[in-house]
This record gives sequence, structure tokens and C-alpha cells, in this order.
Amino acid sequence: MNQENQTKSGAGSPDNLLTRRRFFLHSGAAILATNMLTSCSGVLDDLLPKKDKPGLEEPEPPLRDKTLAFFGDSLTIGTGGTRPYGALVGAALSGRTVFSDGIVGQIAQSISIRQGGTPVTITVEGGKFDGTNAVKITKLSNEFLSTPINDNTYSRTGTIADIKCTITRTANSASGESYTITPESTSTTEIPADSVFILDDAVHLKTATQILWYGRNDVGDASAEEKILTALESSIAYITDPKRYLVLGVLLASPDIRGTVKYGQVTEINDTLAARYGKSFVPMTPPTAAELEAIGYTPTSEDNTDLENMNFPRGLRANESTDKIHLNDKGYQIVANRVVTKLKELKY
Repeated sequence: MNQENQTKSGAGSPDNLLTRRRFFLHSGAAILATNMLTSCSGVLDDLLPKKDKPGLEEPEPPLRDKTLAFFGDSLTIGTGGTRPYGALVGAALSGRTVFSDGIVGQIAQSISIRQGGTPVTITVEGGKFDGTNAVKITKLSNEFLSTPINDNTYSRTGTIADIKCTITRTANSASGESYTITPESTSTTEIPADSVFILDDAVHLKTATQILWYGRNDVGDASAEEKILTALESSIAYITDPKRYLVLGVLLASPDIRGTVKYGQVTEINDTLAARYGKSFVPMTPPTAAELEAIGYTPTSEDNTDLENMNFPRGLRANESTDKIHLNDKGYQIVANRVVTKLKELKY
């Protein structure tokens, strides 16, 4: 009877005894492990600190470049006014370094070379530097310092064949123009044909917020839109990520009123730019009443006629009798205000 009862209850079963031993063994291991983890928690925290532990802070991200770089043609350097419109933008945004690079009469591709987006290659006479002497450039992929408007001397510093140097454009009405390259220090380094010239400004400004005003001098060319878009895309691709840039619309000249061929071309180009660049696009549409009021300007009857023709009023232009394209200081202030608004909106 006792044996039968013991068998039914399992109290004396070897399997049951083994199960109880396992239970006590496992329970003891669990208790031991818990005690060890509890006692070592401080050590683990020191070795693997929690992000939210008091006194620990995430490393701050690197400071971004606050430079504002303006690239374009004569409009960028404020021809018709007294200073570049970029200076007006800088005056409204404290603590921002301003760089303005414009050459009168230039088309979009030449501007994109100065900006860095389109590479420029050169070949020199003799195939090497000549001490500290200026060496004539015999082949240039793009005359990126040239303009049909004047014979001014333009130069830019950069690097070719790992040598610091300066490219200079000189011109006069009798002999035309020429390009030379001069090393910063004595050198006889060879310059292979079609070597790439790397511009210092382009490299230094890759991280800047860039304001690109291309295309006014392409107007009238049947392929103007394609050339402007190609130049802009190259320039934007060159900017360091995360890219911060604005694209300004093409400005109408004073004769380009609604109904003219150039009005139609400029409008189509600007529609394409607006669609492609969205919030980064700054329109060059006629100023609104609110914009005129903001600069303290009251339009005349002639101004109102210009506005009705969908153009900038002549009161915001340079000398109407001699200059059909450029703005005066008040006109550039309208442009600057639009740029400032966009920079703030995009947190650039």
C-alpha cells in the first residue's frame, strides 16, 4: 500500500528527484546572476554610458559655413547701382561674410567656370612654366574671364600641375585679348596639354550658401534655356552637401515688355527654373505694391505703365536712355529683399 501510494504521488520517483534538483540548481544560478548584474551595474554604466545619463551630452555638429557667395554677371556686381546687391543682403543679415563675383557681359557657362561647376583646361606655350615669367596660354577650353563689353584686365588665382599660379586676361582694341599664366614662385614644372586649372575661390566657396544669377546674356540665343540649365546643374552639383543655394530668375530688359519675342523667351526660361528649383527659386517678376512700399518708393505714372507691361518700373532702373538692362540701388534693394526672405525661409 505504501509503495502504491508513493508511486501514484511521484514523491519517491527518481525522475521527480532529478527535476527538483534541476529546479534548485537553475534557481541558484538565476539568483547568482541577478546578484552579479546588480553589483556590476555601476561598472557597466561606466563602460557603456547611457545617452540620457545626466552630465553626458551629444557632441555638437560642426559649425556650418555662413559665407554668402554671389556668382553672376554685371547684375551680380551691381552695375547701374553703387554696390553689389550681395552687400545689401549682407547688411540685412549680421555675421555673414559676403563674396560677390561677377563679370559684365558673361554668359552662363563662363559664370559656372568661375563658380567651379564647369572645369576649365589650358595648354601653354612650351608646355611648362618659365621661372617666374608669365607664360602664354595657347589653348583654353573656355575664355572664362572674357567679355565683349570692355578691355579690362581680369585675373584669378588657382592651381595647375600642383603649382600655385595666376591666370590673367588682358585685352585692347588693337590686338584683341590674350591669356597668360604666372607661377607664384619660381618653377619649371611641366604643364601637360589640356591640364585642368583649379580656381582657388571655387574650392574655398564650395561649402558656402551660393546665390546664382545666370542667363541674362544668354537671352536671344535659340538654345539659351538649355545652356542656362546646363550651367546651373553643373554649379549646383559642385556645391558641398548639404547644398544650400538660390537660383535667381532671368531679369527682363526694359524693352522686353509683354508681347515681345524676348519677353516670351525669358518667361519660358523662368517658368522652367521655377518648376525645377522650387523653393530655391527667386523670381524676377515686377515688384508688388508691398515691395515698393517696403523700400519707400512711390511709382510714377510711367512706372505703372511698366508694371502693367509686366516689367520692372523705369524708376528702379539705371539710366533709361543708356542702359536697358541694369537696375539702380532701389531696384537692387528689391532683389536683395527677396533673397533675404528666401534665405530666412530656408534657414540658410
